[in-house]
Amino acid sequence: MYILTDKVATELKKPFGKVYKELNSIEGKVISIGDVTTKHLLSNGIVPDLSILDFKTKRNVPVEIPHKFKTVFEVYNPPGYISDEAIERIKYLSTIDDRDMALIVKGEEDLLTLPVIKYFPEDTSVIYGQPDEGMVVLKITKELKQKIEKLLKDMEER
Repeated sequence: MYILTDKVATELKKPFGKVYKELNSIEGKVISIGDVTTKHLLSNGIVPDLSILDFKTKRNVPVEIPHKFKTVFEVYNPPGYISDEAIERIKYLSTIDDRDMALIVKGEEDLLTLPVIKYFPEDTSVIYGQPDEGMVVLKITKELKQKIEKLLKDMEER
């Protein structure tokens, strides 16, 4: 289990890539993290391979996702943590070649971007919300994986 530290929290406030207000298409394997991001993609006809959601935005504002996912998994992940359960589920999901899956998080999904980048293959697109700015679109690369490894090392591990 990883626990968010002030140092990492400061680093995560900055977008890791280009911020988009709109996204109308994207090629290849797509992972969306966050409810508003997923809702935007679905409303534009982009069905992510995996959507990671908690049905809330800004910690407690409910978000309705009017979409029936093909396969749904659940995981517990408290705010400010990356739980072992979430890590194991993401590792497992990274091995499945399927589309339209959802990982429903009881707790908070924001930090799960880190294990997604760590475990999903290079060239996977990861899209997550940058609060009050838009969506950040990343392509997983070896360099990005190294950056994530460093951030995980800077978190408190239990």
